[in-house]
Amino acid sequence: MKKEHLPFILITVCLILIILDLIFISDEMDLAFWLRMVANSSIILGMLFRIRESRMKDQKKSE
Repeated sequence: MKKEHLPFILITVCLILIILDLIFISDEMDLAFWLRMVANSSIILGMLFRIRESRMKDQKKSE
């Protein structure tokens, strides 16, 4: 597996976790639910920024 694929895999896993959290929701949305949602969302945002940064580096190298 190449290093370039790791962020996409991590984003996919986090999206699956968010969907599962929303499907198996209980009547009580406690602090743990919101912490999981924020953690997964922040991981996704971090990986998107990382992908963008690597693409910008690749473009600069090719110029």
